[in-house]
Amino acid sequence: MKFSVYKDLLKRYYAGESTKVERQLVDIWYDSFEEERAVAEVRPGEEEKLRVKERLRKHIDANKQEEPKLKRNKQKRLAPWLRVAAAVIMLILGITWFKPIDFGLPSRKYRTKEPIVMHFSTNSGEYKTVKLSDGSVVTLNANSSLVLKDGYGEKQRFVQLRGEAFFEIRPLTDRPFWVQTDELFIQVLGTSFNVKAYDYRPKAEITVSTGRVQVSKENKGQSLLLHRGDGYIYDRANKRFRKKAVPATLAWRDGSISLAQVSFSELALCFRDVYGISLISTDAAVLSHRYTLKLKYERSASQTLEIICHMLNKQYRKEANGSLNIF
Repeated sequence: MKFSVYKDLLKRYYAGESTKVERQLVDIWYDSFEEERAVAEVRPGEEEKLRVKERLRKHIDANKQEEPKLKRNKQKRLAPWLRVAAAVIMLILGITWFKPIDFGLPSRKYRTKEPIVMHFSTNSGEYKTVKLSDGSVVTLNANSSLVLKDGYGEKQRFVQLRGEAFFEIRPLTDRPFWVQTDELFIQVLGTSFNVKAYDYRPKAEITVSTGRVQVSKENKGQSLLLHRGDGYIYDRANKRFRKKAVPATLAWRDGSISLAQVSFSELALCFRDVYGISLISTDAAVLSHRYTLKLKYERSASQTLEIICHMLNKQYRKEANGSLNIF
């Protein structure tokens, strides 16, 4: 029997289109992992096997229609044949499990969504420094998260960022460091840089302190090479980059954000960055005012808002949706 036949069988099994007998056959093949430990080195590990089998069963339960049960004596007559057939499939497919064969069960190497092995996050008014296994250091700003994928530091260095972080990357020429945000990819060999990419902000920002980084859009369009001292803003609305003035220091790493003559909309964004709360107003005086103050992480949201309201001679209230309204 050609190998494609076995592939088709597993495709039907995975899609929930196999017959009762075919499901029995594949189930016996899976069960054989318990009985045949002598060749375990060419088969999936226990965790992998259970996870894949559970995926298969969920798909089947969701899609199949209940079939009439076979009589007990008929099952007995089929069992020897099923076990022989399952053994044949095991011999043919067992040694090829890790090859990228497209029958609905991709190998770990070829999955687009690899298992998450590490997740770091910060709360409102908090920042955290994390040392990675390769010696690189990442400092997360408030309300941010960093995800490391399976195998980080071995053959690749790939992380996903939501929010803001400052990266100090150990140079490894054979393993470039990649940062992915919601729309951008940033590649470095060894440098220090800052990325601000909160998903609610209309713009993302990249600032390079040392070395250089390559920044590209998710759709593989425009890309930029940034050097020490460069800063760029990516506008999500028009999908374009523009150069920006680089601040003298990244003060948030010391637990504060300094604002100088900023608009209410920028104040509200920074307030949300730090405290995770939306700041709103419909008052003309509040909206037209230019704000100069320091948002300190050691203060609570209400303490900071009291300072802002005292500055404006205004009050605030908490709305039903959790936002804070200055009036």
